[in-house]
Amino acid sequence: MPRDGAFVKQNRLARLNRIAQLLYLNPQGLTAHEIARWVDVNVRTVYRDLSLLETELRVPLWEEGGRWGADQAEFLPPLKLSLREAVTLFLSARLMARFQDRENPDVVVAHRKLATILPESVARHVDAATTAMARRPSDEVQARVFGILATGWAEGRCVRIGYCSADGATTERLVRPYFLEPSPTGHSTYLIGHDGQSGQVRTFKVERIQGAELTEDRFEVPADFDPTARFEQSWGVFDDEPVEVRLLFHDAAAASRARETLWHSSQVEVSRPDGRLASLRQTRQRRNPRLRVRGSCSARGGRVARRGAGSKAPHRPS
Repeated sequence: MPRDGAFVKQNRLARLNRIAQLLYLNPQGLTAHEIARWVDVNVRTVYRDLSLLETELRVPLWEEGGRWGADQAEFLPPLKLSLREAVTLFLSARLMARFQDRENPDVVVAHRKLATILPESVARHVDAATTAMARRPSDEVQARVFGILATGWAEGRCVRIGYCSADGATTERLVRPYFLEPSPTGHSTYLIGHDGQSGQVRTFKVERIQGAELTEDRFEVPADFDPTARFEQSWGVFDDEPVEVRLLFHDAAAASRARETLWHSSQVEVSRPDGRLASLRQTRQRRNPRLRVRGSCSARGGRVARRGAGSKAPHRPS
């Protein structure tokens, strides 16, 4: 049985989402009394909900002449999802959230909005996940940087960044954001884009960007830029030349477990008569792949049998 408190909270989130949609659909604004009639609550509750919209769901509101509205530029059109689609979206967001070691306000708010359209039995788990994420250490600078990069990427606008490289040197760069790529390794997100300083497409670790400024300079992503192809052979976010990695699973149970998952797009498996499994992959990996394999395979009876020739690295994430 759901707890009464969870039910009340779910009802409130659903109402907040409903009010946000009403404001989006009425760009001329609505009075508090009109909103109260639409959502069937008293005016006092409406005023409290409008405050919560700004603080909890971070919806930018305006008020003029007794009418309330939402900044249309901050909204995407309403999205209708089936139950299975909503749960799938939650699982995707949950996977992302598990690999973040800092609070991301956008992820927290997205989860709260998603909870408003899910059945209570599922929504309470979304709420629990949101509460856990909100307890993580916050980083306002990183949250602001991420927002600016996302805007630059979505709107095709160059971004000026202050970047601290791995050796501690800080430089100012004008970049064209082509893509944002999360990586579970190191709990990181990477920016891939054209770097005005080098004139090349480079990879930047977002957590090393100390400041960002959106410019009015526009750009278009080249038609031949393909992030999927760029990283499909990588065991992370690396631009190294491919090397061959061979894994040998001695334990039959480990071999069976390895067959259940496609660990890499280039994976080729060879079953041996004695029950062992050989798995070959072409991967871009500038670090010793044994470290990566030990984390995912060695505990299950696998080890690196042989590694291909050393890799050439024209560019590595800074």
